[in-house]
Amino acid sequence: MATIRDVARRAGVSPATVSYVLNNSGPVRPETRERVLRAIAELGYHPHAGARQLKRRRSDTMGLILPTGERRLSDPFFLELIHALGDACADHHLDLLIATCRDPAADLRLIDRLYKGRRVDGFLLIDLQRQDPRIPHLQQAGIPFVAFGRVEGNGEFPWVDVDGAAGMREAVAFLVGKGHRRIAYLSPPLSFTFAYHRFRGYQQGLIEADLPFDETLVRITRLTMEGGYEAAWALLREGIRFTALIAATDLMALGAMRALHEAGRTPGQDVAVIGFDDIPMAAQAHPPLTTLRQPMDQIGRALVRAWQAAVNGESLPPTLIPPTLIRRESA
Repeated sequence: MATIRDVARRAGVSPATVSYVLNNSGPVRPETRERVLRAIAELGYHPHAGARQLKRRRSDTMGLILPTGERRLSDPFFLELIHALGDACADHHLDLLIATCRDPAADLRLIDRLYKGRRVDGFLLIDLQRQDPRIPHLQQAGIPFVAFGRVEGNGEFPWVDVDGAAGMREAVAFLVGKGHRRIAYLSPPLSFTFAYHRFRGYQQGLIEADLPFDETLVRITRLTMEGGYEAAWALLREGIRFTALIAATDLMALGAMRALHEAGRTPGQDVAVIGFDDIPMAAQAHPPLTTLRQPMDQIGRALVRAWQAAVNGESLPPTLIPPTLIRRESA
């Protein structure tokens, strides 16, 4: 098995220069780099990952803790997110460690155990709450992290988010442009930061369209397809008049569409429906769902870049990514 010294001899350089090339950690002239890479290929050299990580005191692993509640492990959006993160980590020769936790209070113990055990170099936080105890815990412990979302109060930490408020304003404006004035809204609990921002965007969209906010048109429900179904049926049973409906997620929108079908009201004809996420089943719905697309590849790359900067003791400015309105037959 070839060693780093064998590569150095073949390329006519020092072992340190080979290390610079492998780790991209030092200045190397282009012609020297090419010679080293050619020697690596000719000898079939593979650096020992464990030894490199031990020397650098790094695991080259991002930690992601998923709650095992009713939504996350079955939500297509999070499968898309994990896929995007996996691709971005692979591009940077990183691993992604996914741990699950049923009890939110146990999150902090799991974070400490994984980091102190050198299983991960830092964390990616998802499902942020407006008051999220993980943020001060990580900051006080000096553990690197990046968040997919924002919190209230101290926002001095690296985060990447999709501009849900802007997306909802666009959705309301689109429906108003189609002549709708009674626009219902289905939201998850507003303790979630993404839910809060999307709801505020819905309210701002009404203001911009000079429409009154009517709380009877709003339903706070579970973050599932069943939650959307139940909330839409509640509106229908109570005789609330609406010609359009926006849901904060595609799953909730798909559940609402099922309720409308059962009530004899055809989505896209009798009631316009818009979701948020553009999960794969949105395009296959009956009718296909109009939605706000989150650019998952872009999100994954931005999160990994910000995470790497945090692990290296650097700081990147927050990233706010706009969604794109995908127009289909449901609206």
